[in-house]
Amino acid sequence: NYKVVFKQRTFYNIKVRISTQIRFIYNHRKCVVGACGAKVQMIKYTGGSPQQSRDGGLTGSLGTKKKILGVISIVVVLSLMMVGVRWLFFNVIKSSQMLDGLVEFRAAVVQDMEDGDASGMYYVSNVAKNDVHNINKYIDSAYGSVDTYRIIIETGRYLAIQLNYELSDNYYAVRKYIEGTDIPEDNIRAKQIYEVIDSFINDNISDGMSDLDKEIAVHDYIVENCVYGYPDNNDDAYTAYGALVLHQSVCDGYAEAFFIIMSCLGVKCDIVVGSTEEGLHAWNQIELGGEWYNVDLTWDDSLPDMGSYLKHTYVNVDDSTLELTHSWEKQFYRECADTAYNFYKKRFYTYDSFDEYKKGIRIQMGGSNVLEAAIYTDDETFDLSFLYNYGNIRSINYVVEDMGGYKVVVVYLNMK
Repeated sequence: NYKVVFKQRTFYNIKVRISTQIRFIYNHRKCVVGACGAKVQMIKYTGGSPQQSRDGGLTGSLGTKKKILGVISIVVVLSLMMVGVRWLFFNVIKSSQMLDGLVEFRAAVVQDMEDGDASGMYYVSNVAKNDVHNINKYIDSAYGSVDTYRIIIETGRYLAIQLNYELSDNYYAVRKYIEGTDIPEDNIRAKQIYEVIDSFINDNISDGMSDLDKEIAVHDYIVENCVYGYPDNNDDAYTAYGALVLHQSVCDGYAEAFFIIMSCLGVKCDIVVGSTEEGLHAWNQIELGGEWYNVDLTWDDSLPDMGSYLKHTYVNVDDSTLELTHSWEKQFYRECADTAYNFYKKRFYTYDSFDEYKKGIRIQMGGSNVLEAAIYTDDETFDLSFLYNYGNIRSINYVVEDMGGYKVVVVYLNMK
C-alpha cells in the first residue's frame, strides 16, 4: 500500500490482493490493477510538493512507483500464466477425461472397482472436497471401497484426484466364476463365497431359464437360507459372506449376495443405499427386458423367519411404489418406472376386486403352502375363511401389505 503526491500530477492510492484469478490493466499516469475477486481501491490526491500522507504512508519518487508497479506486473503475469496453464490442463489436455459433478465421478469410481483396478486418477469439476472425503458413502459397491485418496491439483472448480482401492472378497469370487481367475491363496473367505455361488448355480440354474426366472431363483435361495440378524462377528452381517456362508446378515448382506450372484449370471444389477423409517437400508435394482426395477430381499424375508414360506411383495416394483416406504438419492441410481416385470403381473396373480380374488386364488391351491396375490382395492381387511372350503386346511395365517395402488395379500396355509 502506498500513496504518492506530485505537484500538478494526479495519482491514486492502490490496494491490491493478488490471487490466481487476476486481470491486469495498465494506463499511463492512471494505474489500475483489477482482479477477479481482488479488492481495488483508488483514492485521489492532488497538491504541491511531495509529502508524507496523513496515515503514515511513504512519500516517494516516480521511479520508486515504477519499480513497485513493475513488481506487481511480474506477479500478475506469473499468476495469469499459472491460471492459464491449469485451465489448459483441465479444459484441453484432459477434456475427454473430465467428469462433471458427483454423479459422474461416483459412476466412474464404481466402474473402475468392478473392473478390478487397484487405483484411479480422476479429473473432476463441481465436486466438493468434502464429497471426495466421503466418497465411500456414495459408491455402494460390493466389489470394494476407497482405501486412501489424494487431491493432486485444486484450482477453482477443478480437482485432480487419485484414489486407491481395497478390493473385497466378492470381487475375487465373481472374477473366479466369470473369468476363471485364481483367487489369492490366502483369501479363504473369497473361496468360500465362490463355492456357494458355484454350487447354487449348478443346482438351480438351467440354460433355458429367462432372466426373470433366474432372479426369482436367486431371490428365493437367499431369503430361504439367510436369517436376518448378526453373526458372531457383527461386521460380517453387512457382507455377502454373512448372507451366503454364515447364513445370517442384515440388509447390506442380502443386497450384496443378490448382486454378486446376478452378476455371475450376466444380469445387470445394482445396489441402492437409502433409508426407511427404521433407519439406513440397502436393496437392489435389476434390469429386465430393457427396464429397471427395484428388488428388496430383506423386506421379503419375514420376521420371525418363515424358512421356506416365501413371499415376493418387493420383487420388481417401480419407484412410485417403493418410495411410499423407502427414500434414496435418486440422482445416483436408475429410474424404475415400469411395472411389466412386477412379480404378480408376470405370474398373473393380480385381481381387480376381492370378489375376483376369491374366484381366482384357487388356481394356486395345491402348488404351494403360500398363496400370494395383488388386489386392486381400497379394502383394509379381508375375510379369508372361504379358503377352508378348498382343501384340508388346519389353519390360516396371512399378512396384508399396502402398496399404494394395490394390496398384497400373502396367505400361509397350515395343512392337515
